[in-house]
Amino acid sequence: MFKKILKVIVIACGLLPIIPQAAEPEFHYEAPLTEAQGTVRSVELPWFVLAHLLQANQPDLQVVNAKNEVMVSWIKPSEAVELPAEERNLNFFRGDDPTQVGLLLQLEPSSNAPKLEQLALADRHYLIIQNSPISEQQRFNLQSLNLQWDSSHLAQWLPKTLTVESSDDLQHWQPVSTTKLPYLLKEQTLSVENRSIEFAQPVNARFLRLSGQTDFAPILSSLQSVTGLAPRQNQQRLSWKTIELLSTDNPQQFHYSIPPSVVIEQWRMHLEQVGEVYAGELASRNPEERYGADRDYAYPSNFLDYRLESDLGELRAPAQIPPADWYYQQALDWRWSFSQPVPFKGRAAVELAWKPLELQFISGKDPGPFRLLYGSRDPIKPLDTALAESVKTKPFNAQAVKVEVGAERQLKPLEAQASYKQWLPYLLWGVLLVAVALLLWMARQLWRDFNKST
Repeated sequence: MFKKILKVIVIACGLLPIIPQAAEPEFHYEAPLTEAQGTVRSVELPWFVLAHLLQANQPDLQVVNAKNEVMVSWIKPSEAVELPAEERNLNFFRGDDPTQVGLLLQLEPSSNAPKLEQLALADRHYLIIQNSPISEQQRFNLQSLNLQWDSSHLAQWLPKTLTVESSDDLQHWQPVSTTKLPYLLKEQTLSVENRSIEFAQPVNARFLRLSGQTDFAPILSSLQSVTGLAPRQNQQRLSWKTIELLSTDNPQQFHYSIPPSVVIEQWRMHLEQVGEVYAGELASRNPEERYGADRDYAYPSNFLDYRLESDLGELRAPAQIPPADWYYQQALDWRWSFSQPVPFKGRAAVELAWKPLELQFISGKDPGPFRLLYGSRDPIKPLDTALAESVKTKPFNAQAVKVEVGAERQLKPLEAQASYKQWLPYLLWGVLLVAVALLLWMARQLWRDFNKST
């Protein structure tokens, strides 16, 4: 009887080899790296590499040499760049012209924007300057403003009651300290003027408001342009990529899945032509926590994006900034629901911005060429703890040599591994159920034999 039981156990154990054992990670993509001379080499990761990483914080990315040996590597954000002093044209809206101020209010995406009569000042004339970027990724830090006016239509101007304020929502205004104010003085053939307003500290608000009493009014009809000057500063560079959105059953809705290895800093619609206006709602969800087709999208926010031509020139809405919280870093599925245009026409595409990531690795005397292996759902063995700490705390004296990423090659389709991951749990449960059934059958046989013998 015990021989029979042992035989059944051996048969059951014979099923176990089909269960996969821990092995080397299986990567789906590879890309070569250009050659260079240097102990430490550095490469900025392009979008196609980041988009094909399947795990957060880039663990499924390795550098290997010609012998397929894994190199010591680490990833860090690219360093900020130093920007020189820069001057840029800014949009301005005359408070004495309701049409201009009304246009400004229409372009504001917030539903809590003030009404035209709420923005007016009693017994004061005003001018609103919009500090919104046109092509840059971050808001302009203003050190000063330069006003260009038509001197032939401005006899003399000395705004003694001039007040400068800043705001982010056109409702709450904060005073701005100035060190120099503009003026124009004429005496017979002599003319003395200053066209700049200098701030005591750089201003980073979305709007500036210049206001004053009767002595301020003459500039409103003579003003031709306003430029802002930014001081020399360090700024984090952003990389941008245009992404085609995927359609849904609703013709007014589109979606896209953000790669888990990328944190989106800003986004905006891809506007190819002047006159395009897009408005709607952006919602997101965590792909690991789905409770239904629509109900699991959370924290919706309204957006308004435009590229318009007006009497003030071309107006472009600033880029949208996702909430900087834990949820949005985990909510990788984004859905755009457009309320304008209706029906939706044109190209459904957005531009995404992220902080560039730089991969550095130690090549030493290892034989090249080197290549990247990336895109794996398998657990990746991290660097030795002591070695990882040494890399972080003791930078190498050698200057990192820049290399580039070559053309990508797919090693294995993603669908193959995804389907394997889906039926693997069922296979394991099947083996366990078969083993339990065999054990019950053996117990039954043993009980029968025991009863017969007694």
